[in-house]
Amino acid sequence: MPERGEPTENAARAGSVFGGPRASDPVIQSARDAAAQFTDSLPNYVVKQFTTRYQTDAAHGNRTSWQALDIVTADVVCENGKESYKNILVNGKPPRDDIEKSGSWSTGEFATVLQGILAPYTDADFHNKRSVTINRHAAFEYDYTVDQPRSGWHVFASSESYVPGYTGSIWIDKETFRVLRIEMSAVNMPKSFALDAVESAVDYDYVMISDQQYLLPTHSEALSCMRGTSECTRNVIEFRNYKKFGADTSITFDKP
Repeated sequence: MPERGEPTENAARAGSVFGGPRASDPVIQSARDAAAQFTDSLPNYVVKQFTTRYQTDAAHGNRTSWQALDIVTADVVCENGKESYKNILVNGKPPRDDIEKSGSWSTGEFATVLQGILAPYTDADFHNKRSVTINRHAAFEYDYTVDQPRSGWHVFASSESYVPGYTGSIWIDKETFRVLRIEMSAVNMPKSFALDAVESAVDYDYVMISDQQYLLPTHSEALSCMRGTSECTRNVIEFRNYKKFGADTSITFDKP
């Protein structure tokens, strides 16, 4: 079950062990500056998260047949740059146990993923730059690699956890240098770990909060597969109905 957490203490210390970040081109530096300002520019807000969880016992390329298991809804509250999850329901009912124990579950689609990849101490290797169009935006697409000692991506499977290195791609708006999409794939998972494949993707788009536009996650997917089997789980996540959040705010949403 993939979950993106804040950078570990080991990752933070890695900057002094390995030296400064790799030399980067101006686009990466501008994207890094924009990511550093990400949480400072946002109001406190709340958004409804809909997670449809799927499972398959026969993952064979394009012939994979996914079966929907349930729908998890939650109110994601972002207050002073910190994310918390409230009112978690599974098929409209409170879960009997912690949501992490009920099946695949992920967090951190907001600032954590973005800042983790672009942070100087992560020292990601960005390469293979090309010009593309994504969601009607002209963008630069890069491939990247994050070495395991600098990773802050926490992957959980039952009572186990591991922080893998990972590779992926990132799309950066040519005009604003804001990130429009991130893809991640864990590499070199230890053979003793329950999962042998973990992938994630987040799409960002402009949403309205109190008559102002902000670039925030609108869609995310997470995939994990049990080691040595064709048994995989897939979460498809939608973020809807962003609202400004304050001390006097009452969190209420229409039922899905």
